[in-house]
Amino acid sequence: MPMCALPAAEVRPTYAALPQPMREFFDDQYRRAYQLVADARHHATGLYRDAYVTQGRENLPSSIAATGVGLIALAIGDLEGWEPNAAEKAVVTLRAMAGELAGVQPAKDRDTGFFAHFIHMETGARVWDSENSTIDTALLVSGALFVREYFRGHREIARLAAKLYHSVRWEAAIADCSKGEVFLKIEKGRGVNPLAPYNEYSLLAYLARGTATGRELWQKVYSPERLHLMPQQLVGPGRSIICEEGNIPSSFVYQFPYYLIHDYTVSPVYNALYANIAYADRRSWLECHRAPSFVWGHGAGVTPKGHYHPDSISDNPEHIASPYIIAGFLPVYPRGIYDLYDIYRTIIPYDKEPTNSGKSHRAGSRTRFQDAYRYGLSRFQYDPEAETIWYPEHTSVIDWSSMLYGLTAFKHGTRFFAEHNKLDDNLALAS
Repeated sequence: MPMCALPAAEVRPTYAALPQPMREFFDDQYRRAYQLVADARHHATGLYRDAYVTQGRENLPSSIAATGVGLIALAIGDLEGWEPNAAEKAVVTLRAMAGELAGVQPAKDRDTGFFAHFIHMETGARVWDSENSTIDTALLVSGALFVREYFRGHREIARLAAKLYHSVRWEAAIADCSKGEVFLKIEKGRGVNPLAPYNEYSLLAYLARGTATGRELWQKVYSPERLHLMPQQLVGPGRSIICEEGNIPSSFVYQFPYYLIHDYTVSPVYNALYANIAYADRRSWLECHRAPSFVWGHGAGVTPKGHYHPDSISDNPEHIASPYIIAGFLPVYPRGIYDLYDIYRTIIPYDKEPTNSGKSHRAGSRTRFQDAYRYGLSRFQYDPEAETIWYPEHTSVIDWSSMLYGLTAFKHGTRFFAEHNKLDDNLALAS
């Protein structure tokens, strides 16, 4: 398989300077990244399906995390001119989640306001006996607050986003301020399954800052100035990351907070940490998976065995690469745009024929290839010993968000996120 010669290390590619073929690739993949999320939206309720699937789409419920992504996608669609009615669509979605849309009553914990993870697309009823999820509620409300800032001055969006934020008793998700522990879920008003940092649950600590307990949690553990006190692991010369020893989590764990927590987006400390995670991810693919330099990305998703798995540096047995992870790291590793382009050219030419790698293809491989990569660079298996080609049939919207956010940041800079992911102090203090 040919490998693209990367530019000199000091070159930091920018959108404006991309060569024409790469610009065309970027623009197409960027639009597809948005379209996957847009196509997940229910036209009447504004709720977003959990995932893109090649078959059985109508049977999927809404994920409240996907709905949070959908709200941010509406802001991006408005920015790019792809979504002329973005504000109106955001209002519909917010009304549905706030319980103000006729026929929709989202399932939630009565005492704390934390929402059920999966709900019916049309009624909001709980689906799959899903838990009242603390992190997914935080992802939903983060999307609401994002459009509140983006469409600043839109009174109805501001009212609904504030209502949604204040409907949740955020301090109920806090297990131990001194240890930084937060609860995985809420049952009958009480937290269940405490989790220690560091993980994407830092978003809960950020949203809880409007309460006395939340402020203590943030100031003691999660603020950028305190991150160096968390458990760390060396991943290269002068490079360390936050994680339990020998247990580096999936790369998305660091990506969601980067785009959704203002203090992390603008923090030199977190940006250095973020760059080290990208370095560790790339290095593991070269050393442990013996992949070309442009193949990397430990993300989450469905594997060839049919199970959802959060792949990580220490746990990716089926050698699944997630290009959306590469995109998510573009702010700190902009040369990743060359890696995405090389994956497109040599492995996933999604707008062309399937590649002939010498491996056998199942019947209907062309159709399966086109269905799997309808929205561009989704997951693929890099395993020279695999006898057949694997095509992903499920792409979670929340996992795919790294692709959309990363490409947006590459084109417009992280300022787009920093300007709209800031928790309004007046809003928080009104809790």
